[in-house]
Amino acid sequence: MSRYFKFVSIRKGHEDWMLTELEEGRARFGWSSAGSDLRLIKTKPSSARTAEEKIVWRYTQFLINRLTKGDRLIIQLNRPLRKFVIAEVTGEYHSTEPQESDFNHYIECKLLTDTSINVESQAVSQSLRHHLSKRGHYYEIYEDLAKEELDWIVEKSLQGDAEFLKANEIEHTAEFESKILEEDVITQTYKRISTKWPSAYFEKFVADLIRSTPGLEVKKQGDSGLGWDLTMRILDPIDGSILHEDIPVQCKNYIGAVKTKRPIDDLERCIRNSGSSIAYLFIIGDLTKEFEDEFDNRLEALQSENEHIKLKVIGQEQIAKMYLNRVGAGF
Repeated sequence: MSRYFKFVSIRKGHEDWMLTELEEGRARFGWSSAGSDLRLIKTKPSSARTAEEKIVWRYTQFLINRLTKGDRLIIQLNRPLRKFVIAEVTGEYHSTEPQESDFNHYIECKLLTDTSINVESQAVSQSLRHHLSKRGHYYEIYEDLAKEELDWIVEKSLQGDAEFLKANEIEHTAEFESKILEEDVITQTYKRISTKWPSAYFEKFVADLIRSTPGLEVKKQGDSGLGWDLTMRILDPIDGSILHEDIPVQCKNYIGAVKTKRPIDDLERCIRNSGSSIAYLFIIGDLTKEFEDEFDNRLEALQSENEHIKLKVIGQEQIAKMYLNRVGAGF
């Protein structure tokens, strides 16, 4: 399966130029100025780079350090996102000579879609639209279902499939727009939670969230030093009896993609140090495929020792929904 990267290439007033560049095999990227060839900046130690070179490197080094032939770019040419095209990386990174004021970086590519894809059309699912609406000038799409849908879009576009082209012209219904609004509210909610309750205070936020959720109780709050931030109990929804006691809970608040294994290490410590067969992780951040693969591998290893072990991950969207239910938003 191809790797897909969201790739924002917006130069106001130059949309036609950008599209012409793509048709001629060049995917342009900004964050550059005269003398900002990444190949030259890469040869310099960090301490020898100018302040401007450090900024350019921070935002654009992925062009030479991550992208490889065969990767696919979902290219946004306008803001807000309404349409996109898909291109495949066919060659190397280059820098314009002589350089202009911006967008001097480019990757050799070929267009895979003969027409722009309308992100609000029936040709694009709600789920894929969500994956394409995240902020950032560049990020990788990790979800397998999203990548499969993008493969399908490329295939149908290359074939000139009549049903696909028709679907690409038809806007979604009011019901779809209502769902998109709900998704936007959830997204803005977990982003607000992330900034309002940073790591040092996130544990208190999770504890309050648990207390406000029917069937859950906080038993003991505070860092145990053994791998968990608090413990909780789960109650029977009918008679209120305790179903599970002393469940360890880890609380993590990250910004952007979560690639570190530390939350998984802590979950494993929860299991080994608590005697509980269940451990929970409440986590803000975009869980990458690497994270999910490591989580699955670690859970499988633990279950080979005890088949009753369960590791539960409460991600940022579910946290946002719990919070919205708590304040009466009804999601």
